[in-house]
Formats: sequence, C-alpha cells, structure tokens
Amino acid sequence: MDKKTKSVIKIILINLAAMCAVVFLICYAVFAWLDSYTLHGQVIEVPAVCGMHIDDASEALRNADLDYEVVDYKYKKGAAENEVVEQHPLRGAQVKKGRRIQLTLNSANEPMQNLPDIVDNCSLREAEARLRAAGFKLTEGVRVPGETDWVYSVLMGADTLKNGAKVPMGATLTLVVGSGEEPVVVDEPVMEDSWFE
Repeated sequence: MDKKTKSVIKIILINLAAMCAVVFLICYAVFAWLDSYTLHGQVIEVPAVCGMHIDDASEALRNADLDYEVVDYKYKKGAAENEVVEQHPLRGAQVKKGRRIQLTLNSANEPMQNLPDIVDNCSLREAEARLRAAGFKLTEGVRVPGETDWVYSVLMGADTLKNGAKVPMGATLTLVVGSGEEPVVVDEPVMEDSWFE
C-alpha cells in the first residue's frame, strides 16, 4: 500500500471512531435524561384508601404525592355516602410520583329495579329462574292452598309486592306458591227473603 492510501484509511478510521464516540455520548445523554424525566427507580407505594371518606382519602393520597379522580359511583350496603369502595391501582402497588389513582365512591341511593311479571303469571321454577337472573335472593317459599307450584304473590319482608314494583337490587324475596291442596271455600250464609220484606 502506498502512503496516500494509508493516510486515507487512517482518516476514515479516525472519523468512524469519532462518529461512534458521538453516538455513544448522545445515547448516554438521552438515557440519562429519560431516567431523570421518568423518575426511573423512584416509586411510591399506593396507600389503602378503601373504606375512607373521599376527604380523608384525598388527603392520604396528597400526602403520598399522588393525585386522584372519581371515576364511578356504586352502591355498597353498609358503606357511608362518598366512602371509597374501590381503588385502582390497588393498595401496595408501586407507582410514580403524581400518578392519578382512580376511585369509585359509594352512592347514597340504593339502586332499584322492577319486579318481573311473575305474580299469578308463572310457575315456581320459572319465577325462581327469572328472579335469580335479575339478581334477587330467595328465601324458602310459603305454601298456600291452590294450584301446585303456581306463584300467587311475592313478599319482601311483610310487604306484598305487585308486578313491576320498584325493589332494591339484590333484595331478599319470598314466593307464595300453591301447595296443590284445594282452597277451602267458605259457604256464605243464605239470607231469607223475609229479611228484605
């Protein structure tokens, strides 16, 4: 190889080394910036706020350098109004500073639904299936004289319900059904015509 070719190769190698060094420095700077920007390695454990009133929960989250948003309301029996009933992410999850925690609060109003059209309209088996599918709970039925397994009425506690009545979701209901015995017919007293003369 002549001298000129050796010097060209030397210049090319120096330029390649310089480009590699520049690329390395740029990559190092970008990754260092990403680490600081994303707070790499710095995590906060999400506190448990379920069961707290929203005011207490928001204070606990602020103290942990976290944010929050109310995303939904649900009704939970026994919980106070505006009590946190669900949180996402769950307690103990590790998140970045400023992360927004999604909260579901307890609604003051118990959700209601219509009683299906079952009174004097279907059998025990069909009524049980329809009520369970609608989310109701059932107690052992009450038997009365009448057609076997025919639904004559629906009770919620001591109250008799009509078809379409508004009932709390998940309420416990009792079906009044026929036992197969003939109903007892009470004879009415016969009035003599002399009473009306």
